[in-house]
Amino acid sequence: MERKKRLKLLLLGTFILSWLPNLIYGQEWLNILDRIYPFGSPSGYEHAIINEIKSLLPTGWSVRIDNLGSLIVFSGEKIEFLLASPVDEIGYFVSGLTCDGYIRIDRALNAPYRLFDNHLMGHGVIIWTKNGPIRGIVAQPAVHILTRDRREQLERGVSLDDIYIDVGARSDAEAKAKGIRILDAVTRERKLTLLGFRRLSGLALSDKLFPSLLISAISTIQNSAQTKGLSFAWVAQARVNARGVKGAQSLGLLNIKNRFPLKKAIILTGWPEDETKEGAKLGQGPVVIFAEPSPSALAESFIKLASAEKIELQVLSGKENSWLRPFQSEGVEAIILGVSIRDIFTPAETVSLNDVNNLFKLITFWIKRRPQ
Repeated sequence: MERKKRLKLLLLGTFILSWLPNLIYGQEWLNILDRIYPFGSPSGYEHAIINEIKSLLPTGWSVRIDNLGSLIVFSGEKIEFLLASPVDEIGYFVSGLTCDGYIRIDRALNAPYRLFDNHLMGHGVIIWTKNGPIRGIVAQPAVHILTRDRREQLERGVSLDDIYIDVGARSDAEAKAKGIRILDAVTRERKLTLLGFRRLSGLALSDKLFPSLLISAISTIQNSAQTKGLSFAWVAQARVNARGVKGAQSLGLLNIKNRFPLKKAIILTGWPEDETKEGAKLGQGPVVIFAEPSPSALAESFIKLASAEKIELQVLSGKENSWLRPFQSEGVEAIILGVSIRDIFTPAETVSLNDVNNLFKLITFWIKRRPQ
């Protein structure tokens, strides 16, 4: 009996391993995600990930890097269609060194919610110096020796005033000797975790997932005649709001729009999961989002394509946001195309692999069959 049980387990394990490459690692976009996921890319510090993305692109495209650091590739002189993905994440930078060797940090962008910085306490971080990455850990105070007032303060939430990064230095001189300088980027350590029900989880996952899809998409159509008028962009400082404009507008996307005359723009990014009736749901297909009350011709082309290919597509209308506003004033058709993200802006951002695979199919089908 025991022998039969072991044999069944062995056969089950063999079956799972035989299918795993097709389910997970066989996806080219996942291989690309594995390459770029480790790169920290706070807004204004995207050069390392942009260089890595550039190295992964096929030849034969015109390449340009704009003044903000965005990477734009295009075919031909006329650009009509833009597929763009932000690459910046909400990160930190070195703001000071203490006399006993600790690193102090600040944020370039506002936190998405009040307790955002709580995720730092007791966790590993990476300081991106000119000499290479330096690993540290955020010091966690021993709660039992704190005063009552201090304990109550931490219970209400951590602020950046509470953050001290230990890099194994005993003085500011030792920290500087490691190559650490004021304004060096700082990001949390991260790893991807494969969950049950074909789900993938990780810190800043959405900030790396959609750039990976875009790289994989351009690789699949490099020999297609459908590249005419098509451009791809990996957008730096997309999370920074532009100044002197009406409403919150993405600086990186606005900069690209001002430099390239476009007719249609597709922004690949994540959308927060929402359990309400009208919200995006995890595992129920890709999502298309637009600001208008009814779909534009661009949005309608994806809706019809998804229906023809029997791909479940969630449609959200009337959603004004900083990604879409840069294009609205110029009469450019713009939509967001993405997937629902569970626990967005936390260390456990989670996506459905089925949603992502269907999104990738939708993108590649549209590129090859798009209305001319």
